[in-house]
Amino acid sequence: MRRLFLILLIVLNVFDINAQIYVTKIEKLPLPVNQEWAYPVFSPDGKKIYFTNTSYNGIWEYTFSSDKLRQVTDAPGSGYGFKISDDGNFLVYRSTYYNEKKGERIQEIYQVNLKTLFRKKIASGSDLYNPTFVKSNVIYSSGTETKNLEKVNLSNETKVIGIENAKIVLLHNGIRKVLDPFGNGNYIWPSLSPDKSKIVAYEADRGAFVCDLDGNILAILGRVDAPVWTRDGNYIIYMDDKDDGHFILSSEIMAITPDGKHKYQLTSTPNVIEMYPSTSPVENKIVCSSLSGEIFLIHYEAGDRDENQN
Repeated sequence: MRRLFLILLIVLNVFDINAQIYVTKIEKLPLPVNQEWAYPVFSPDGKKIYFTNTSYNGIWEYTFSSDKLRQVTDAPGSGYGFKISDDGNFLVYRSTYYNEKKGERIQEIYQVNLKTLFRKKIASGSDLYNPTFVKSNVIYSSGTETKNLEKVNLSNETKVIGIENAKIVLLHNGIRKVLDPFGNGNYIWPSLSPDKSKIVAYEADRGAFVCDLDGNILAILGRVDAPVWTRDGNYIIYMDDKDDGHFILSSEIMAITPDGKHKYQLTSTPNVIEMYPSTSPVENKIVCSSLSGEIFLIHYEAGDRDENQN
């Protein structure tokens, strides 16, 4: 009996039915079924989302107010790691082509004007990392060198550039840093907190963690896949996916506090495998894709939950 009590206590502590963050509504977006959609992200104003397909070939824009769908580009590989400028006016992507006759890989970085869809080539080469924006300027890395930083006044800028050689690259107060919090780690999914004081990321062997901007580890989160911050920084949203070594069997959207002490299950949908969440920067909303190629919009609230609420 005492053992059963302890198990129940642990379960209630991890999945509190009166959780401080909880879902109020889930919507499936009315998208065409001719594609398997994947990896959606919000625009800076939260009025649109941008996403690709499961092959990363192309980028599309969906506007919530009008249900309008528009293709931004059909470039191969462009859907992997694209970024939107802070003002929402531009998008940057890297496309990848293969010359089978020469056995060469060709990569090109393009900036797209989201009003006109006019695109401008920024760079080409065979060893380009995914680009990003710093103060509306396109920043990218080739090898171990970050390009175009000289165009930006970085004195007050903090930005995660991305991953280079499996390490986290950060700009902070004009200084480019390469972070390796565990030492000789391999990192993915770095995400800067809204107050720009912490980073959540995932290390291949150790799982997710939170660190400060010097790489000092603040919390170990464990198996927390594809982590992203909520707009207030009070929670980290992630996917809890399970597989058999070959296929994904299930996945739910979860929340965890940045100290790793409290977890909350946001979805419970055995027939839907929700993956790769993204959070709105302006509203309590999460967008995610499913394994079957659908996109869902999740509305949530943070605070004490009404016990009478379904």
